[in-house]
Amino acid sequence: MHLKEVDANLLVTLDALLVDASVTRAAERLGRSASAISHALAKLREIFADELFVRAGQKLVPTAKALELAPTVHVILAGMESLLRPNKPFDPSLSDRDFAVAASEVGELILVQPLSQRLQSLAPSVRVGWMPYRRDENIDTLRQGRCHFVIDIEGATVPAPDIRVLKLFDDRLVTLVRPGHPFATRKPRAAAFAASHHIAVNSLPTIELLDRALEARQLSACNISAGVSSVLVGLLLALNSDALLTLPASLATILKKQFGLVGIQPPLGHIDFPLRLLWHSSYDRDECHQWVRDELANLARGIERAS
Repeated sequence: MHLKEVDANLLVTLDALLVDASVTRAAERLGRSASAISHALAKLREIFADELFVRAGQKLVPTAKALELAPTVHVILAGMESLLRPNKPFDPSLSDRDFAVAASEVGELILVQPLSQRLQSLAPSVRVGWMPYRRDENIDTLRQGRCHFVIDIEGATVPAPDIRVLKLFDDRLVTLVRPGHPFATRKPRAAAFAASHHIAVNSLPTIELLDRALEARQLSACNISAGVSSVLVGLLLALNSDALLTLPASLATILKKQFGLVGIQPPLGHIDFPLRLLWHSSYDRDECHQWVRDELANLARGIERAS
């Protein structure tokens, strides 16, 4: 294959197909006919000697080769857009963009929703939308352009050189109990704390963090009395029982005021973990993307100062 065989329009088509997983939607995005997109796909298959996409119902599923090409294609197109962009100062108030942010309830409540409200005055046509945090899918979602940011509270190593990572701040765990709970006035021992009834919020890694701290002290893991789908369900259980609800302090500080709960420090020392922002390297030079992540970082600094 020679460079002269690949024109920019073919790469634009490939990028649109990676994002939309549909010939029809890619055609709408690019203002072309479906037949033109199909013809371009046939040419791409010939050039790369690979099917690139296979049909699964109404969707096109990228092959391993297409997924391998995706990061490079994104970077090439971002560079071309940068070259062709008029050389004038970026003005967020004039931008018209949509960004998707994958986050747990913690990220949604402390960052995504506050950012959405802030943008209404600073950049009315720049919108951020929440999407569920899925541990096993986040990297592919970023690479395929279906998500623009991931707010991560797990702190695991990201083994992907094309994924950027920015630590926003270090959070810590706080346990919420109902008013009148025995632990509200008397600090429990670590063993008694672990043996108490704990509420596990399925979308948060808080119980895993507690169990690691208990294991380091050679104590048994938390006694889980209920696994719940959301923080709200966990709050209702904590308010009406002696069960313990452990959350990141950034969220617990807000909720204990709203719901009249008492916050206690787990008797395991400070359990800290990083709250991080992830994005794909293809957006490094995207001025609007950079402005939005700067705003997220500003909000995070405010949360850190208040904690």
